[in-house]
Amino acid sequence: MRNIEYAVEMTDVCKNYGLVQANKDINLKVVKGEIHAIVGENGAGKTTLTNILYGMITPSSGSVAINGQPVRIPSPKAAIALGIGMVHQHFKLVPNFTVAENICLGHEPIKSLRRVDKKRMLEHTREISERYGLVVEPEKRVRDLSVGLLQRVEILKALSRGAEILILDEPTAVLTPLECRDLFKVLRGMSGQGKTVLLITHKLKEVMEVSHHITVLRRGITMGTLETSDTDERRLAGLMMGKEADFVPLEKKPRREDKTAFLIRGLQVRDNFNIVKLKGISLEVMAGEILTVAGVEGNGQTELVEALMGFARIEAGQVLVDGEDIARRNARGRRERCSFIPEDRMKTGLNLDGSVHDNLIAGRQRSPEIKRGPFFDYRKSSRLAEDLVRKFNIKTAGLDIEVSSLSGGNQQKIVVAREMSFGNKVLVVAQPSRGVDIGATNFIHEQLTAARNAGCAILLISTDLDEVYALSDRIQVLFDGEIVGSFTPDSLSQQEIGLYMTGVNRCSATPEDAARPTAAPNKDSGGCEAAHEDIP
Repeated sequence: MRNIEYAVEMTDVCKNYGLVQANKDINLKVVKGEIHAIVGENGAGKTTLTNILYGMITPSSGSVAINGQPVRIPSPKAAIALGIGMVHQHFKLVPNFTVAENICLGHEPIKSLRRVDKKRMLEHTREISERYGLVVEPEKRVRDLSVGLLQRVEILKALSRGAEILILDEPTAVLTPLECRDLFKVLRGMSGQGKTVLLITHKLKEVMEVSHHITVLRRGITMGTLETSDTDERRLAGLMMGKEADFVPLEKKPRREDKTAFLIRGLQVRDNFNIVKLKGISLEVMAGEILTVAGVEGNGQTELVEALMGFARIEAGQVLVDGEDIARRNARGRRERCSFIPEDRMKTGLNLDGSVHDNLIAGRQRSPEIKRGPFFDYRKSSRLAEDLVRKFNIKTAGLDIEVSSLSGGNQQKIVVAREMSFGNKVLVVAQPSRGVDIGATNFIHEQLTAARNAGCAILLISTDLDEVYALSDRIQVLFDGEIVGSFTPDSLSQQEIGLYMTGVNRCSATPEDAARPTAAPNKDSGGCEAAHEDIP
């Protein structure tokens, strides 16, 4: 029997915030040289635990040992000195610096007269890049890199500082399938070289694919550590949620009528730097249909949403709801015809300092259903809010609770509940499951499918291909401001669609052809005239 060496041992770790216990006697043992996943719903304590390990939070009690030695980790600087690195979900890079400058930031090689030795900095970046199989261009500006390359730079930055233990927080949230595959290959290579990887993620499929062991947290408590080869997704989901995970497949009903509810025609938009971000794109969404715009972030999705909802100027084109061009309306006027679930609930979806009640009724203050004559009727508005809390299974201690105190999943449910309660025939949805746990994600998907079945036209913008394939009736791929492919979910694999998302493949269809709903394309051709011989 081999002698097991632990890179990380956390024993009876607690973290209290007043009366709230984020971590309750958590125990974690991570075998040296393995990929160890930490999973759990939002609010389970994953972030608190890893922030304790990286020195960003001081535990209330408990002990931590690194490579068998008891340690105190009062700061990230102390964690780095102990060989611990962390790649956050939101990258912390300097956009105007080069790749090499970011990787060597804080420990730049110095030559005479205390000047930075740029030649050695480039050589160091190339050497560490080759050692770990993370190919980057040292002299390229970070602002010009794709999301996948940005993540590589973050990992190399941690490794450059001597990290032997690497914490990755939701590393695949914005990656294409091909980029995910490349990342997993790198992680396996690092494990083979003796590095220890802690992987925090919501995606159980990825956990099963790449990890050696899995620790499940629920409500701040360790539910157990499992060997990946001895478990499955259903058991993990059950441990995370505290009940048997029995998700019913989404049932999509046939469309009631063949009617165009939402039409985008020749939409052209520029950003604040006068760069064209949408190049005359056209989309058509039928009543009772979910049309998804998929793509790697930064290819025009944000500008599309902002233009549709009145937050960005439309240079050319039309946005038609039931034949009316709502582009002539202001943002408030557009919301009267088109509900909107934004991609960032924290910045644009919620008033975090506001109560559950105030966030649920936002946008209805002038509605007759919550007024008594000219006056606002709090009793009526409270009944409406209570009904939404019940219908959308929002877990809150009351209507007067601040939204900031709720988990990410419950915050997202508030946004979804509010927007779907307006009863509009058109719904624009951006990244509905981002940062949301498996239970809340499934519930949100069920609500969107129910709205679709009731005749709502839904335009979904998502980078999560599992979500795209679960919800979509049709998929259109946006790359560099243009529609480069139009498919049905059963006509193309996730690996194949990833080639369109990165611009490797593209259809030759006109924008008008791309907008028009079609029958399922031929599976061999992937729905257009592009070939797929180059798919690995």
